[in-house]
Amino acid sequence: MQVEVQTIENNDRMTESACGCGSGGCGCHSGKASHGEFNPEIPERFQLLQEGDRVVEFGSGSGNDCLIAARVVGPAGKVIGIDISSENISRSWELMDSTEVSNVEFRLGDIEQAPVPDEYADVIYSSCVFNLQSNKQKVADEMYRVCKHNGYVCVSDFVILSEIPEELRAEAAKIAGCVQGVERVENFMAYFQKTGFTRGGIVEVNKLQLPDDLLTKYLSTDMVAKYNDINSDDGIFSVVLVVEKPETCNAETCCHNADKHKN
Repeated sequence: MQVEVQTIENNDRMTESACGCGSGGCGCHSGKASHGEFNPEIPERFQLLQEGDRVVEFGSGSGNDCLIAARVVGPAGKVIGIDISSENISRSWELMDSTEVSNVEFRLGDIEQAPVPDEYADVIYSSCVFNLQSNKQKVADEMYRVCKHNGYVCVSDFVILSEIPEELRAEAAKIAGCVQGVERVENFMAYFQKTGFTRGGIVEVNKLQLPDDLLTKYLSTDMVAKYNDINSDDGIFSVVLVVEKPETCNAETCCHNADKHKN
């Protein structure tokens, strides 16, 4: 694939990542000078975390990732998982009760109006949730609001570089639900740029492999080959975005997306 890393600052193509990432999550970001070296005992998506961090997961599901993150940040840290499903929240509390982890809290709520104070989190995570939202800009705005200055937001989701047939999108969503809301990469990046994130970008890209029998229903033989070619820009891509909230707010960094206040 030709696009490996895309930055918030200039939206240009780059050849090197500022962060080493593993499949499905974020690795050690260069922004935190005090961050230690890679720890092989910690899942790669949590290498961004430090002991004592406050972490918020937007769309925490059954709570597994929150419990892992809680162990990484230690007793001095805190993890909050937010989910709109009361069933998921109940399951998460039950899972926590079966462990020795105590620095986790699960809150029922809509991530468009996250039940967390301003500038609370050192790190915000979201995995395969952003594309499912009806108002993605509002979710990005909430991530900006909740994130501390010089804190980080890590979003794992899907993007496209060129349009795909709607019928293919619908069937692919049965395999990976958040494909249903997939958008072009420049649109995906724009949500975070508009709300005020000025540093960071896409640090990992993987192509979603779809079954040939599904592809052949909607694509020509030539296009099926392109969708299966890792170096082709045709297809659906799993990406990891890591962005940093600026140290201060000003007119250029929007401060929670000033446009939302205009009426």
